[in-house]
Amino acid sequence: MKNRIAAWEHAFVRRLHRVPLPRSLNRLLILFVRVGDGWGWAVIAAVLFALVPWMRFKFIVGQALLAVAISLPIYWAFKFIFRRQRPYKAVEGISARVPPLDRYSFPSGHTMNNLAVAMTLALNIPHLWPLAVAIPLSLGLLRIFFGVHFLTDIVAGALLGAMSAISAHCLYPHLFS
Repeated sequence: MKNRIAAWEHAFVRRLHRVPLPRSLNRLLILFVRVGDGWGWAVIAAVLFALVPWMRFKFIVGQALLAVAISLPIYWAFKFIFRRQRPYKAVEGISARVPPLDRYSFPSGHTMNNLAVAMTLALNIPHLWPLAVAIPLSLGLLRIFFGVHFLTDIVAGALLGAMSAISAHCLYPHLFS
């Protein structure tokens, strides 16, 4: 079963990696993926700061920081335990079109941490749910296209990110109120 999943994922990465895109669209998608490196959250925090009262802002940002504080140790533990090679190292004909932030691919930290923060926002501002799910998952899928992740990396990152957000949402009021 494990070999069939790996074979399917390798074929999926190869197929996705071969999709031709116009140069301008490729550059735009690379820029979008780089937003997922974390700096995009500073912009969102500034917008949130301008739109919500100070106490609400502190609560939401504190909860988001707790979600990341839960997420990161899990992320590093999984990376250390599984040590899964990235597609550009494991699959012939695949190149990394964006630089990875670390050596191993499982789970996707971009998907995990971006979903943890985005879900935290959505849990506090419910009309953000569609974007809170769509943007981190889109970032994850693009990282498959760019040769740095497999689909199961994205799925695991999404599940662990959601778990981190829900845990922070439940714990934060008891820890910091």
